[in-house]
Amino acid sequence: MKLLWRMGLVALVVVLVYWFTVPAARVSVQADSWEAPVVDQVWHSRSQGLLMLLNRASVVDRLKGLPVSDVTIQRQRPWNVTIGVDIADPDVVIRQGSKLAAVFLQTGTAYAVTEASKSWNVVDVSGFPSVSPAFLLTSLEYAPLCCQLMQHRDELAILGMSLSSSTGLAVRLKDGKTLILGDSANGASKIERGIAVLDMPAFKGEKATIDLRFDGQAVILGSP
Repeated sequence: MKLLWRMGLVALVVVLVYWFTVPAARVSVQADSWEAPVVDQVWHSRSQGLLMLLNRASVVDRLKGLPVSDVTIQRQRPWNVTIGVDIADPDVVIRQGSKLAAVFLQTGTAYAVTEASKSWNVVDVSGFPSVSPAFLLTSLEYAPLCCQLMQHRDELAILGMSLSSSTGLAVRLKDGKTLILGDSANGASKIERGIAVLDMPAFKGEKATIDLRFDGQAVILGSP
Protein backbone atom coordinates (compact mmCIF):
# COMPACT_ATOMS: atom_id res chain seq x y z
CA MET A 1 0.00 0.00 0.00
CA LYS A 2 2.83 2.36 0.89
CA LEU A 3 4.48 1.58 -2.43
CA LEU A 4 1.31 2.48 -4.33
CA TRP A 5 1.02 5.70 -2.34
CA ARG A 6 4.59 6.67 -3.17
CA MET A 7 4.14 5.82 -6.82
CA GLY A 8 0.97 7.92 -6.92
CA LEU A 9 2.73 10.84 -5.25
CA VAL A 10 5.62 10.66 -7.72
CA ALA A 11 3.16 10.52 -10.62
CA LEU A 12 1.35 13.58 -9.26
CA VAL A 13 4.61 15.53 -8.96
CA VAL A 14 5.54 14.60 -12.53
CA VAL A 15 2.15 15.76 -13.81
CA LEU A 16 2.39 19.06 -11.91
CA VAL A 17 5.92 19.72 -13.17
CA TYR A 18 4.84 18.88 -16.71
CA TRP A 19 1.71 21.03 -16.57
CA PHE A 20 3.03 24.14 -14.82
CA THR A 21 6.63 24.30 -16.04
CA VAL A 22 8.58 23.98 -19.25
CA PRO A 23 12.27 23.60 -20.08
CA ALA A 24 13.60 27.15 -20.47
CA ALA A 25 15.40 26.20 -23.67
CA ARG A 26 12.08 25.25 -25.31
CA VAL A 27 10.48 28.68 -24.84
CA SER A 28 10.03 31.00 -27.82
CA VAL A 29 9.18 34.67 -27.23
CA GLN A 30 7.37 36.76 -29.82
CA ALA A 31 6.46 40.44 -30.08
CA ASP A 32 5.29 42.72 -32.85
CA SER A 33 7.07 45.44 -34.81
CA TRP A 34 9.56 47.57 -32.84
CA GLU A 35 8.89 45.60 -29.66
CA ALA A 36 10.47 42.38 -30.96
CA PRO A 37 14.20 43.28 -30.72
CA VAL A 38 13.72 45.03 -27.37
CA VAL A 39 11.83 42.09 -25.85
CA ASP A 40 14.35 39.63 -27.29
CA GLN A 41 17.26 41.63 -25.90
CA VAL A 42 15.83 41.80 -22.38
CA TRP A 43 14.64 38.18 -22.40
CA HIS A 44 18.02 36.73 -23.34
CA SER A 45 19.93 39.04 -21.01
CA ARG A 46 18.48 37.17 -18.03
CA SER A 47 20.09 33.97 -16.79
CA GLN A 48 18.16 30.85 -17.77
CA GLY A 49 17.48 28.00 -15.39
CA LEU A 50 16.47 24.50 -16.38
CA LEU A 51 12.74 25.04 -15.88
CA MET A 52 10.44 28.02 -16.19
CA LEU A 53 7.04 28.49 -14.56
CA LEU A 54 4.27 28.98 -17.10
CA ASN A 55 2.43 31.99 -15.74
CA ARG A 56 2.20 35.72 -16.41
CA ALA A 57 4.10 36.71 -13.27
CA SER A 58 7.09 34.61 -14.31
CA VAL A 59 7.16 36.20 -17.77
CA VAL A 60 6.85 39.74 -16.40
CA ASP A 61 9.65 39.06 -13.92
CA ARG A 62 11.84 37.78 -16.73
CA LEU A 63 11.15 41.02 -18.65
CA LYS A 64 11.78 43.28 -15.67
CA GLY A 65 12.53 46.78 -16.93
CA LEU A 66 9.86 46.70 -19.62
CA PRO A 67 6.27 47.91 -19.08
CA VAL A 68 4.58 44.64 -20.05
CA SER A 69 0.90 45.23 -20.86
CA ASP A 70 -0.16 41.77 -22.03
CA VAL A 71 1.12 38.18 -22.05
CA THR A 72 -0.24 35.20 -23.97
CA ILE A 73 1.03 31.66 -23.44
CA GLN A 74 0.54 28.96 -26.06
CA ARG A 75 1.80 25.48 -25.28
CA GLN A 76 2.64 23.03 -28.05
CA ARG A 77 2.87 19.50 -26.71
CA PRO A 78 4.94 17.93 -25.47
CA TRP A 79 7.38 20.68 -24.35
CA ASN A 80 7.48 23.67 -26.69
CA VAL A 81 5.92 26.97 -25.59
CA THR A 82 5.35 30.23 -27.46
CA ILE A 83 4.96 33.37 -25.36
CA GLY A 84 3.49 36.50 -26.93
CA VAL A 85 4.36 39.81 -25.29
CA ASP A 86 2.97 43.33 -25.69
CA ILE A 87 4.65 46.31 -24.06
CA ALA A 88 3.43 49.86 -23.62
CA ASP A 89 4.69 52.63 -25.88
CA PRO A 90 7.71 54.56 -24.58
CA ASP A 91 7.05 57.81 -22.70
CA VAL A 92 9.50 59.62 -24.94
CA VAL A 93 11.94 58.79 -27.72
CA ILE A 94 15.20 60.73 -27.86
CA ARG A 95 16.46 61.04 -31.43
CA GLN A 96 19.92 62.13 -32.51
CA GLY A 97 20.57 61.49 -36.18
CA SER A 98 19.88 57.81 -36.77
CA LYS A 99 20.09 56.93 -33.08
CA LEU A 100 16.82 56.37 -31.22
CA ALA A 101 16.44 55.78 -27.49
CA ALA A 102 13.02 54.63 -26.27
CA VAL A 103 12.68 55.75 -22.65
CA PHE A 104 10.21 54.26 -20.17
CA LEU A 105 9.91 56.61 -17.20
CA GLN A 106 7.84 54.20 -15.09
CA THR A 107 10.54 51.54 -15.11
CA GLY A 108 13.48 53.96 -15.40
CA THR A 109 14.91 52.19 -18.44
CA ALA A 110 15.98 53.11 -21.96
CA TYR A 111 16.51 50.87 -24.98
CA ALA A 112 17.82 51.38 -28.48
CA VAL A 113 15.15 51.03 -31.18
CA THR A 114 15.37 51.16 -34.96
CA GLU A 115 12.13 52.98 -35.72
CA ALA A 116 9.76 55.51 -34.18
CA SER A 117 6.01 55.58 -34.56
CA LYS A 118 4.36 58.82 -35.64
CA SER A 119 2.19 58.70 -32.53
CA TRP A 120 5.17 58.73 -30.16
CA ASN A 121 6.57 61.71 -28.32
CA VAL A 122 9.85 62.15 -30.23
CA VAL A 123 12.43 64.74 -29.16
CA ASP A 124 15.26 65.69 -31.52
CA VAL A 125 18.53 66.56 -29.82
CA SER A 126 22.17 67.19 -30.60
CA GLY A 127 25.34 66.99 -28.53
CA PHE A 128 24.41 63.73 -26.80
CA PRO A 129 27.13 61.03 -26.68
CA SER A 130 27.49 59.09 -29.92
CA VAL A 131 28.44 55.78 -28.28
CA SER A 132 25.33 53.68 -27.71
CA PRO A 133 25.58 52.89 -23.95
CA ALA A 134 26.39 56.52 -23.09
CA PHE A 135 23.65 57.75 -25.43
CA LEU A 136 21.08 55.58 -23.66
CA LEU A 137 22.22 56.69 -20.19
CA THR A 138 22.15 60.37 -21.16
CA SER A 139 18.75 59.97 -22.81
CA LEU A 140 17.41 58.34 -19.64
CA GLU A 141 18.82 61.17 -17.51
CA TYR A 142 17.31 63.99 -19.59
CA ALA A 143 14.07 62.27 -20.63
CA PRO A 144 11.93 63.73 -17.79
CA LEU A 145 13.14 67.25 -18.61
CA CYS A 146 12.55 66.69 -22.33
CA CYS A 147 9.00 65.52 -21.59
CA GLN A 148 8.35 68.64 -19.52
CA LEU A 149 9.70 70.84 -22.31
CA MET A 150 7.53 69.14 -24.91
CA GLN A 151 4.47 69.91 -22.80
CA HIS A 152 5.29 73.59 -23.39
CA ARG A 153 6.51 73.11 -26.96
CA ASP A 154 4.00 75.47 -28.57
CA GLU A 155 4.17 78.06 -25.79
CA LEU A 156 7.96 78.19 -25.95
CA ALA A 157 8.14 77.74 -29.74
CA ILE A 158 11.02 75.28 -29.40
CA LEU A 159 13.32 75.01 -32.39
CA GLY A 160 15.84 72.51 -31.05
CA MET A 161 17.70 71.13 -28.03
CA SER A 162 21.42 70.58 -27.61
CA LEU A 163 23.69 69.29 -24.87
CA SER A 164 27.05 70.81 -23.99
CA SER A 165 29.61 69.73 -21.43
CA SER A 166 29.99 73.35 -20.30
CA THR A 167 26.37 74.52 -20.07
CA GLY A 168 24.30 71.34 -20.05
CA LEU A 169 21.02 71.29 -21.94
CA ALA A 170 20.17 74.37 -24.00
CA VAL A 171 16.91 75.03 -25.83
CA ARG A 172 16.82 77.19 -28.95
CA LEU A 173 13.59 79.07 -29.60
CA LYS A 174 12.17 80.23 -32.91
CA ASP A 175 12.43 83.90 -31.96
CA GLY A 176 16.21 83.61 -31.56
CA LYS A 177 16.37 83.27 -27.79
CA THR A 178 18.18 80.44 -26.01
CA LEU A 179 17.27 78.91 -22.67
CA ILE A 180 20.13 77.30 -20.74
CA LEU A 181 18.71 74.67 -18.40
CA GLY A 182 21.92 72.92 -17.38
CA ASP A 183 21.40 69.53 -15.74
CA SER A 184 18.15 67.57 -15.57
CA ALA A 185 17.20 68.61 -12.02
CA ASN A 186 14.29 70.92 -11.14
CA GLY A 187 13.00 71.01 -14.69
CA ALA A 188 9.55 72.39 -13.83
CA SER A 189 11.02 75.34 -11.92
CA LYS A 190 13.45 76.19 -14.72
CA ILE A 191 10.75 76.09 -17.36
CA GLU A 192 8.42 78.22 -15.22
CA ARG A 193 11.11 80.87 -14.77
CA GLY A 194 11.93 80.80 -18.46
CA ILE A 195 8.31 81.34 -19.45
CA ALA A 196 8.04 84.22 -16.96
CA VAL A 197 10.99 85.99 -18.59
CA LEU A 198 9.69 85.36 -22.10
CA ASP A 199 6.33 86.87 -21.13
CA MET A 200 7.89 90.15 -20.00
CA PRO A 201 6.64 92.89 -22.39
CA ALA A 202 10.01 94.64 -22.46
CA PHE A 203 11.67 91.40 -23.51
CA LYS A 204 9.48 90.66 -26.52
CA GLY A 205 11.42 90.51 -29.78
CA GLU A 206 14.80 90.56 -28.04
CA LYS A 207 17.37 87.92 -28.96
CA ALA A 208 19.17 86.81 -25.84
CA THR A 209 20.39 83.87 -23.81
CA ILE A 210 18.56 83.18 -20.55
CA ASP A 211 20.51 81.16 -17.99
CA LEU A 212 18.16 79.17 -15.75
CA ARG A 213 20.72 76.92 -14.09
CA PHE A 214 20.74 78.74 -10.76
CA ASP A 215 17.91 78.02 -8.34
CA GLY A 216 15.27 80.75 -8.28
CA GLN A 217 17.08 82.92 -10.83
CA ALA A 218 16.92 83.78 -14.51
CA VAL A 219 20.13 85.45 -15.69
CA ILE A 220 19.85 87.31 -18.99
CA LEU A 221 23.22 87.11 -20.73
CA GLY A 222 22.46 89.14 -23.84
CA SER A 223 22.75 88.08 -27.46
CA PRO A 224 23.44 84.36 -27.92
